[in-house]
Amino acid sequence: MNGNDGNLLLEVRDLTFSFRTYAGEVQAVRGVSFNLEKGKSLGLVGESGCGKSVTAKSLIGLNPPKPKGMLKKGEIWFEGRDLARLSEKEMQRVRAQDIRMIFQDPMTSLNPTMTIGKQIVEGILKYGDKSKEEARKIALDTLSMAGIPSPEQRFKQYPHEFSGGMRQRAMIALAMAVNPKLLIADEPTTALDVTIQAQILDLIKDIQRQYDTSVIMITHDLGVVANIADEIAVMYAGKIMEYGTAEDIFEHPAHPYTWGVLQSIPPEDTSSREPLHPILGTPPDLFDPPAGCPFAARCPYAMKACTAMYPPTFDQEGEGHFASCWLYHKKALSVVNPITGREVAKHE
Repeated sequence: MNGNDGNLLLEVRDLTFSFRTYAGEVQAVRGVSFNLEKGKSLGLVGESGCGKSVTAKSLIGLNPPKPKGMLKKGEIWFEGRDLARLSEKEMQRVRAQDIRMIFQDPMTSLNPTMTIGKQIVEGILKYGDKSKEEARKIALDTLSMAGIPSPEQRFKQYPHEFSGGMRQRAMIALAMAVNPKLLIADEPTTALDVTIQAQILDLIKDIQRQYDTSVIMITHDLGVVANIADEIAVMYAGKIMEYGTAEDIFEHPAHPYTWGVLQSIPPEDTSSREPLHPILGTPPDLFDPPAGCPFAARCPYAMKACTAMYPPTFDQEGEGHFASCWLYHKKALSVVNPITGREVAKHE
C-alpha cells in the first residue's frame, strides 16, 4: 500500500462499521485500511459475509444509516476530502459524478418503469452542464461502448426487455456515462453464465484502460480478479488478512487463508483428477469476534498465540505485500508454504 501520494486517488484508514440488530451488534468491518492509485484496480476478495461489500458501500455512504448502521471510526480520503465526514447531500453529488457502483443484480438498480436511455440521460443531466441533446448522444455512445448492439433501438427499451448480460452492460453504461474517477463493481458477474462473465470482465478491463478509471472489484472468486486487479486485498471476518499485487497473491501467497482459497479453486483442466481441498469449518460469529486471528479455528497451522492475540502485520518479499499471521514471528513453528513449497520466512 505504498502509493505515490501525487497519484493517490483513495486512502482508507482503519474503517470500522457495525450493524445493530435485534440480536446485538454485528461487527461487519473491523479496521480495514488500503490505498488505490489513479487508473489502478483493486480486488477485494473473500467469502460471503466477510465484509467486502460493506467496505465498498461505506466508501459512498450506501450502508444503512444510524441507528441500524454505524460507521464507528475510520477515514475515507478521496481527492483530499474525507468522505466519512460529508453530508448526505454532498455524498449524493460524489455518487452522481465521481464514484459509481454497479451491483450483482442490475434489476434491483435499474428503474423498471423508465427506458434505459432515459435513465442514463437523467444521470448525466442531474449535476452536469450538458444539454438534453448532448446527454442523449453521450448515452448512445456509452451504450455502444458497453457492447450493446443497436443502441438507438435499445435506448428506447425497458430493463425487462434486456437479457441478464445486457442489463449488466446497461448498468456499466449508466455508471460510465459521467466518466467517474472510480468504478466499484460488486460481484458484477455472479448471476451470469461463464461466457457472459468473461465478456463483462473484459469490458471492465477495457474501460479501465480506455478511460483511465480506477476500479474496485468485489468478489468471492479469486479467479475473477486474476487478470483485472493490480492489487488484491484478501478479507476474512471483517479484516484484511493479506494484501499485495496480483502476482504476490497468486505466485507467493503468504496467509494460510489465502493458501486455502487457492487450493480450493477447481483446476482449469476439467480432466484433472487432483482432489479439491475445501476449507473446513465455518467463519466466526461477528456478534462476538475472537480476540485472536479470526481464521484460527479453521487454520491447520494455528498455535496458542493465534487464539490469544490478533497477529501483527508482517512484510513479505514483494514491496507492499503483507500478511497478518503469527507464522512469520521468529518464535513460530517452521511451516512450509503449500503453494510455493518453501519454508515461511521469520521476522523479529
